[in-house]
Amino acid sequence: MQIIRPLVLIAALMAATLVHADVELRQEHTFDARPGQTLVIDVAFHRVDVLVQPGSTVHAVVELSTRSSGGSAERAIEAYRPVFEDKGDTLLIRSVRKRSWSWKSPNLKGSVTITMPPDLDLSVDSSSGSITIEGDLGDGEVSCDASSGSVTADGAMRSFRSDTSSGSTRVSVSRPLELFSADSSSGSIRLEGGAREARADASSGSIWLAGLLGDAVMDTSSGSITAQWDAIPPDAVIEAGASSGSITIRLPAGTVLSGTVDT
Repeated sequence: MQIIRPLVLIAALMAATLVHADVELRQEHTFDARPGQTLVIDVAFHRVDVLVQPGSTVHAVVELSTRSSGGSAERAIEAYRPVFEDKGDTLLIRSVRKRSWSWKSPNLKGSVTITMPPDLDLSVDSSSGSITIEGDLGDGEVSCDASSGSVTADGAMRSFRSDTSSGSTRVSVSRPLELFSADSSSGSIRLEGGAREARADASSGSIWLAGLLGDAVMDTSSGSITAQWDAIPPDAVIEAGASSGSITIRLPAGTVLSGTVDT
């Protein structure tokens, strides 16, 4: 027993030193904003949530965390420490890796929470995190680039563009967009509320567009296409192509058609 007890004590002390602890960073920043500026959010794995509400400032909260121990966790957090810059016409929020480190670096989680006024353009680039936008941007334009995360927008804006590799794009607007453009390699594309011009390309996902008012170009390799028009001018052009999926086009009563169908 005199030999076992010290060994047990040593084992308990070693286990205590190996317990993972949360390493966190939280930073806030407020920009003065004016109509016509562009808010640029450039992040890596972060989830991005944007809320549009009346006001004259952009308020950003960036949070990073990892459940790990040792200096590697702190170095990893520091490598993604956010940067806030006012460049005149551009307000920049960036949290991307500043330098490389060991392959043993801990798994990081991150989020960016934004409140912003209308009539600003919004550009979001996220490698693997989801993007959510809510509210009326007025005359503002939205551009989203997400490698493997989904993009969701609910509100109003002048135009919307997105490019996703494997995530879905879902947009619901309270008034028609001037332009809706979405490109997805393997995710679905969905628009509710309409657009005067629409472009959608989904390699293996489905396309569903409602409330259209003009030209549309839609293409998918293995998914289906469903598109519905509330109104359509006489000179509008519709192009739809699907390699192995179905195509459904719904037009207002009395629409005069010309063109070709090939299957």
